[in-house]
Amino acid sequence: MNNSLTFEQLQDWMQMALVRRDAATGATDIVNGSSRLSAEQHLGIYRRSYIARLRECMKNQFSALNYALGDDLFRMFADEYLGAHPSENYTLGELGRKFPDFLEATRPQDTRETWPDFMIELAQFEFELSGIFDMHAEEIETAPADTPDDDLRLVPIFYLFKHRYPVWRFYLEATKKKNPELPFEQESFCAVTRRNYRLGLTELKEGQYLFLERMAAGERVSQAKKYLIEQRGFEKERLERVWPEWRVGFLTAGFFRA
Repeated sequence: MNNSLTFEQLQDWMQMALVRRDAATGATDIVNGSSRLSAEQHLGIYRRSYIARLRECMKNQFSALNYALGDDLFRMFADEYLGAHPSENYTLGELGRKFPDFLEATRPQDTRETWPDFMIELAQFEFELSGIFDMHAEEIETAPADTPDDDLRLVPIFYLFKHRYPVWRFYLEATKKKNPELPFEQESFCAVTRRNYRLGLTELKEGQYLFLERMAAGERVSQAKKYLIEQRGFEKERLERVWPEWRVGFLTAGFFRA
């Protein structure tokens, strides 16, 4: 075994050798063979096991995308991605961070097909959901029904999403094994919360999204209403009529903290 490499150099070589077969040059100088297997064969066993583990991690992190693409095509994209972006973090939760950008960079250029746009949005959404699930944040009690409007504040774990496609609905149906069809382009809005380490996805109308976007920026209910009326053309009377329905829905979904 070659003892001239530093520990950091050995780590770099091993990482590249595991994810890229063409990078495993000099294996006999670094890995010991045995009476039954050569150095390359030992490395090959470890490589297959390591790649299989990374593939499984990618499949779990992007389960809805795996369903949308199918096992074979997803595996092809995952293998190419892992070769281009080997794991650089101690936690595999970060493994797929660059996957949406990779899909964008490698998408077909000479095609009018729009399915890559949906796949990229879905990949980004799934990665962000995994981050929300794992994030460190205090989960506090939600607001009671009699909380005055201008005392309402959003819970700490609250995220808004706007997509060109009904990504959130496809994600839910895919993860619930409902076999959804690939959707057509249709703008969609949703809010994501986490309570007791369970994610909640709530469909929103565009007006609700704009309203909650203002509250996420720190505004109170009255200020968010004023924005919709003065900046977005909402009729004051109509907004006041629908606000009680919005309020009940937001409280039921656990958007507001006590």
